[in-house]
Amino acid sequence: MTGQPDKEVVALIVEWPPGSGTGLHTHPGDEYTTVLEGEVVGRKEGSEAKTYGAGQSYHNEPGVVHEANNKASAPAKTFNVFVVEKGKPVSEPVKR
Repeated sequence: MTGQPDKEVVALIVEWPPGSGTGLHTHPGDEYTTVLEGEVVGRKEGSEAKTYGAGQSYHNEPGVVHEANNKASAPAKTFNVFVVEKGKPVSEPVKR
């Protein structure tokens, strides 16, 4: 990233089978997600769950505990972009 040698951008497509989910986790940077197909339910700890459909986007701030799930009976697909510190894992599970 220009002017930020300690950061990198990681972009990926996630395919969500029906009933799949991430479990509670955090990121060491910002996460930007756009739903390409189907629906994904996102929930930040301490907040109500929100359902995002195709064409909708959401953002998770660094260090915020959250999860995402495909609660539908059809597959879903998302485009995820992470702006994270180099050398750190993109995601860390939260153990309870």
